[in-house]
Amino acid sequence: MNHYREKWELLLSEKRQSDIGPTITPDGCNPFETDYGRLVMSVPLRRLQNKTQIFPLERSTYIRTRLTHSLEVSYIAGLIGQNIEQVLVDAGELPEGKRGWLCSLLRAAGLVHDLGNPPFGHFGEEAIKDFFHGYLRNGNHGLSALERADLENFDGNVQTFRILSKLYYYGDKASFNLIYSTLAAIIKYPCNSLVGNQGPDYAEIARKKFGYFVTEADRYREISDYLQLGDRRSPMAYLLEAADDIAYCAADVEDGVKIGAVTVSQLCDILDGNLTDNHDRVMAQTEAFLNRFRGEGKLKDALVVQSIGTYLQREMLNAVIDCFVCRYDDIMESRLEHDIIDVSDASDIHDSLSSIQRLMFRHKAKVKKELAGWEVIHGLLGIFMKGCEDDLFNATSNTLASHLYNIISVNFRQNYEQFETYPNDLYNRIRMVVDFITSLNDRDAIDLYQELQGVRL
Repeated sequence: MNHYREKWELLLSEKRQSDIGPTITPDGCNPFETDYGRLVMSVPLRRLQNKTQIFPLERSTYIRTRLTHSLEVSYIAGLIGQNIEQVLVDAGELPEGKRGWLCSLLRAAGLVHDLGNPPFGHFGEEAIKDFFHGYLRNGNHGLSALERADLENFDGNVQTFRILSKLYYYGDKASFNLIYSTLAAIIKYPCNSLVGNQGPDYAEIARKKFGYFVTEADRYREISDYLQLGDRRSPMAYLLEAADDIAYCAADVEDGVKIGAVTVSQLCDILDGNLTDNHDRVMAQTEAFLNRFRGEGKLKDALVVQSIGTYLQREMLNAVIDCFVCRYDDIMESRLEHDIIDVSDASDIHDSLSSIQRLMFRHKAKVKKELAGWEVIHGLLGIFMKGCEDDLFNATSNTLASHLYNIISVNFRQNYEQFETYPNDLYNRIRMVVDFITSLNDRDAIDLYQELQGVRL
């Protein structure tokens, strides 16, 4: 290992957006645990409890929501942090006195990495992008190319940075006022919407999508400059992405079996046909689980898939830690142009589970609900954009625009009225509408759309 002790000191420093004095921490807690506490007790996090993870509007409490997924990512990210900290302390890269800080940072970032996801998950993102592609097709509506690109490429990860750095009023206009490294960890694509969005096959990983809206460009610049990232990924972002990959690919398959979108037999066949380097060991363990639970009746499939999922997550976790050590210099210098899981010894496991996910995405019940969600999001955006274009889109007039304005949650209106300094007011109004609609959970979005359509009063 090369010596990055000074860089770790910077990455684990307590620099925050707003300088309101030293962090007050409970006895035994480090500053990143304070970030975790602010986040875990917040309204934006609670909003995730009825948002889609993989299956929309699922009433079964056995199926993961975006909130339960986030809790699992937080846990796995913490495990990665613990193991890597041990390696770094042993190598003299981290002082013993900061043991636990990296773990806490990753736990906090994992908890909120999906905070900005809209209703109906990634299909909801596609609905928002599609709406604005159509809406902006007829004229520029007074928006710049960068502002248009922000809207036409909407991404929940970008919205997460906006929420964490601006939208949640916590007694300070800096929102949660998180430590810079916590914020940097959730920015996977550190560029704006014109420089980024080059597509999944682009060679430079930081430019495949984008990481911040134009309204938060200055805040990102402060973070990147302070942490000396050079508009590249933070090393923490690689680790957080690995935790997300480990969590969702196995857990989504487990949910797919429980809901009937995929069978244990299909799971075994796809693993058998797609695994390469890990084939013999994984298939032997899979067969052992099948034999162990053969007499469990109706519980058999649930027990088998849960056991396989846990086993594969452990295999991927160990491979990610090993890969971090092997590719340490590339990660610390932000030169690694792949996600860690994709260049680890468990890449075939991740790819196999992704193949099973794609099978589940075609499940008819899932598709039907997503199509309904598409109509809801398009409908809500269409309704609110009629008011947004009106100069009377405010709280005081007795107009359609004003009525729509007053439906928007007060915290978003407060941010727009008191804290937003970006000079294009039309773009700010559109941004506020998107903030509000994306904050809704699946059921609340449906209810609001039906109410505004007069279907249900």
